[in-house]
Amino acid sequence: MAMSMVGHGLGAAIVPRLSAAGAPPKVATVELGEGAPLRRVGYVTTRELAGSSVIKDLIAELRTIRPVS
Repeated sequence: MAMSMVGHGLGAAIVPRLSAAGAPPKVATVELGEGAPLRRVGYVTTRELAGSSVIKDLIAELRTIRPVS
Protein backbone atom coordinates (compact mmCIF):
# COMPACT_ATOMS: atom_id res chain seq x y z
CA MET A 1 0.00 0.00 0.00
CA ALA A 2 2.81 2.42 0.90
CA MET A 3 4.58 1.87 -2.43
CA SER A 4 1.34 2.46 -4.32
CA MET A 5 0.73 5.73 -2.48
CA VAL A 6 4.30 6.92 -3.07
CA GLY A 7 4.03 5.89 -6.72
CA HIS A 8 0.96 8.10 -7.05
CA GLY A 9 2.80 11.08 -5.55
CA LEU A 10 1.05 10.91 -2.17
CA GLY A 11 4.12 11.19 0.04
CA ALA A 12 7.18 9.25 1.09
CA ALA A 13 7.71 6.11 3.16
CA ILE A 14 10.41 4.38 5.15
CA VAL A 15 9.92 0.66 4.64
CA PRO A 16 11.95 -2.53 5.06
CA ARG A 17 14.17 -3.34 2.07
CA LEU A 18 12.01 -6.29 1.05
CA SER A 19 8.92 -4.06 0.88
CA ALA A 20 10.70 -1.79 -1.62
CA ALA A 21 11.53 -4.70 -3.93
CA GLY A 22 9.55 -4.38 -7.12
CA ALA A 23 8.71 -0.72 -6.51
CA PRO A 24 7.33 1.10 -9.56
CA PRO A 25 10.03 2.69 -11.79
CA LYS A 26 9.08 6.23 -10.81
CA VAL A 27 9.67 5.46 -7.09
CA ALA A 28 13.22 6.26 -6.01
CA THR A 29 14.74 4.15 -3.24
CA VAL A 30 17.65 5.21 -1.05
CA GLU A 31 19.43 3.18 1.63
CA LEU A 32 19.47 4.82 5.07
CA GLY A 33 23.15 3.91 5.57
CA GLU A 34 25.01 4.03 8.89
CA GLY A 35 22.84 4.69 11.92
CA ALA A 36 19.72 3.26 10.26
CA PRO A 37 17.06 2.01 12.69
CA LEU A 38 17.35 -1.59 13.82
CA ARG A 39 14.50 -4.01 13.38
CA ARG A 40 13.64 -6.11 16.41
CA VAL A 41 11.65 -9.33 16.44
CA GLY A 42 9.41 -10.21 19.34
CA TYR A 43 6.71 -12.70 20.11
CA VAL A 44 3.46 -12.89 22.02
CA THR A 45 1.74 -16.06 23.10
CA THR A 46 -0.87 -17.28 25.54
CA ARG A 47 0.06 -18.74 28.90
CA GLU A 48 -1.29 -22.08 27.75
CA LEU A 49 1.03 -22.21 24.74
CA ALA A 50 4.08 -20.61 26.38
CA GLY A 51 5.41 -23.95 27.59
CA SER A 52 4.70 -25.87 24.40
CA SER A 53 7.53 -27.37 22.38
CA VAL A 54 6.50 -25.38 19.30
CA ILE A 55 6.88 -22.05 21.08
CA LYS A 56 10.10 -23.13 22.79
CA ASP A 57 11.54 -24.19 19.42
CA LEU A 58 10.48 -20.90 17.82
CA ILE A 59 12.14 -18.85 20.57
CA ALA A 60 15.31 -20.94 20.36
CA GLU A 61 15.44 -20.37 16.58
CA LEU A 62 14.85 -16.62 16.93
CA ARG A 63 17.70 -16.40 19.43
CA THR A 64 20.13 -17.97 16.92
CA ILE A 65 19.55 -15.25 14.33
CA ARG A 66 22.28 -12.63 14.31
CA PRO A 67 21.90 -9.16 12.84
CA VAL A 68 23.29 -8.53 9.37
CA SER A 69 26.12 -6.01 9.53
